[in-house]
Amino acid sequence: MDFNPTTLIATFGTWALLPHIITVLVHIAFSAAVFSDAQTIKNERDNLVFAGPIIWSLAVLVGGVFAALTYWVIHHSSLRKW
Repeated sequence: MDFNPTTLIATFGTWALLPHIITVLVHIAFSAAVFSDAQTIKNERDNLVFAGPIIWSLAVLVGGVFAALTYWVIHHSSLRKW
């Protein structure tokens, strides 16, 4: 068996990028879902809290799952009725 340290390092470098790529894809997917939902809420009820669909989408794109959770709590959970 041939052991090449350069190949091993390159392989680990490639695998190290995988969590970052997955994170970016999750942020994009959540951002698109929040944008779509915010558009629906704006068209049906016209009472989005704090910002419009584009701002919420950008917040989720940057903030990720925590911003999406904040959006959900504000607009869809039972806490919004307070």
